[in-house]
Amino acid sequence: MSDISQSVDREALQKFSRDVSRSVLGGLNCALTFVGDHLGLYKGLADIGPATSEELARETRTSERWVREWLYQQACIGQIAYDETTDRFTMTPEARLVLAEPEHPAYLGGMLASVVAMFDTVDDLPDCFRTGIGQSFDDKGEGCACGIERMSRKFQSSYLVPNLLPSVTDVVAKLTAGALVGDVGCGAATSTIAMAKAFPNSEFVGYDISMNALARARHNIQNAGVKNVTLANPIDHPLPEDGSYDFITTFDVIHDSTHPDLLISAIRQSLKPDGTWLCADIQGKPTFAENLKDNALASMAYSFSVMVCMSAGLSVEGGAGLGTLGFHEAKAKEMSSAAGFTRFRTIDYEGDQFNAFYEIRP
Repeated sequence: MSDISQSVDREALQKFSRDVSRSVLGGLNCALTFVGDHLGLYKGLADIGPATSEELARETRTSERWVREWLYQQACIGQIAYDETTDRFTMTPEARLVLAEPEHPAYLGGMLASVVAMFDTVDDLPDCFRTGIGQSFDDKGEGCACGIERMSRKFQSSYLVPNLLPSVTDVVAKLTAGALVGDVGCGAATSTIAMAKAFPNSEFVGYDISMNALARARHNIQNAGVKNVTLANPIDHPLPEDGSYDFITTFDVIHDSTHPDLLISAIRQSLKPDGTWLCADIQGKPTFAENLKDNALASMAYSFSVMVCMSAGLSVEGGAGLGTLGFHEAKAKEMSSAAGFTRFRTIDYEGDQFNAFYEIRP
């Protein structure tokens, strides 16, 4: 120990210590930001600000003392602005979009909800490392499913139909005329519902193995009032092998799958000869070295991978565990070709900072 202490660069040690301390602060702040989102504190401040702690507490029907200490913490970390001359707090326009506007693409409330939901299962991670077996999405609890729904809702409900689908060859015409569509890994069915509303002549089947996700999907379908959507758990009702589907979608599903090769093969068998698979998956590079150097989202992606994505892919014995960045374009081409697909096109769509989109056809 003494030899190490003597050889350490003290400035480098202090910097490294500060970096780890910032990570600790990030964990604390993630929880407190989630609380602010959950209680509507950001929305309340955006609506009435600049405001004192008393005014915000009154607006949100919360305890002033708790709100005051929360505001102090938020001002110190820079998420809420403070004016010393008036002793009031306010949100910048940028903060409003990220923390108080759920309909804006920059909003991160869903991601915060997912991260906080993971905290409950951290105690189980050491055993995962020892055994090699991960946790399914349902093992992560209902909170994780709700958080993922919130993360994906804006794109799937507002941009999928008007912006992305027209970029997929011939699909809009087929859906308008009437098609059979499978939304595989549909989650809470926000994508399924958006397509079903836009194309009432088509029939949609949402597939998911998560009981929490299917419960959310049933709730959302009922609230939306759509009649052309059914749900199926592929464990009990797998994709048909009769080539009956015109169109299949997967949104951030393949990299989470325990057996992605079997899933891709099932998609191929279920599609008509002129059918289309629209695959969305996380943008990544073919190697870790490339992700480390050139992928600005790599640290977040690998963190989610250990906590959720790779874990889900390893949740059964023999699971593939591709991980969050494991189904990059080169891997998608390789695995789809192996399953019998012959046409692969990367769609030029810049409306999503996390995903790449592939049009894959028999």
